[in-house]
Amino acid sequence: MGVFKKLTGADVRVTPIRVKFPANDSSADVTGTASTSKINFNGVGGVLDPYYLHKSIRQLYYGAFFKADYAGAQGSLFYNGAGNGIIIKDGTFSRYDPSFQGSGTYHRDLGNTIKVKSIRSIFFGESIVPGSISGGVRDDLKGNLYTMASQNNDVVVGNVFYDQGILVRTDGNSIGNINYSGSYTIYATQYKCTADPDEFNYTLNPTILSGSEYDPSIVESADFMPYVTTIGLYNENQELMMVAKLARPVKLNPYVSTNFIVRLDR
Repeated sequence: MGVFKKLTGADVRVTPIRVKFPANDSSADVTGTASTSKINFNGVGGVLDPYYLHKSIRQLYYGAFFKADYAGAQGSLFYNGAGNGIIIKDGTFSRYDPSFQGSGTYHRDLGNTIKVKSIRSIFFGESIVPGSISGGVRDDLKGNLYTMASQNNDVVVGNVFYDQGILVRTDGNSIGNINYSGSYTIYATQYKCTADPDEFNYTLNPTILSGSEYDPSIVESADFMPYVTTIGLYNENQELMMVAKLARPVKLNPYVSTNFIVRLDR
């Protein structure tokens, strides 16, 4: 006659589930310019200084990208201040590059004038879903940005850094309004609660009581077996942490184990 039963690690299963949700951004682009002199660190009138913005974007997302022959005599940083649109498909990343996204086919050319769109994490969750950007620009699942006109011609106009929610248009043109999908991870935890034939054969139903004792005519019946309506999960201090209600009462089987799966999403 079990009332409590301890769960083991084999009874608990945690499954990560990636949830996607549609979103859009119509905020204005911010301009970064390498050719202008710096104004001051805080900007003017609340606007970010274009000089510092350009330098920050270059250092964070472009400064650690090298040509494959960087160690050789002809090697150089993959950065072209003139913005000539060079595509180097055998480029590699420095191990310190925080924007690494697993693609060796990035176009990482940074012009003198850039447009930047920074989406707050509250609006995209953990990451922008690759391949979901549309509107003013589109992405190719690898972090490259195209316009509708340039995509068929394989002309890259910028980059998206999915985990940071940053879009950079490196040809100086506007990014514009975009639609995209954000994502976040929820964890589905399943608890397998097993009632063996000799367990949980105790009922709290008051109709079975005769005075303060069990009515033998009911308890000793071959047909007697409790119905389960509620499952409670307790911590190690036997404090009730969660209650699961069954859609309908389930009668325990006197010959085989009965399994109940309790699922919690968080």
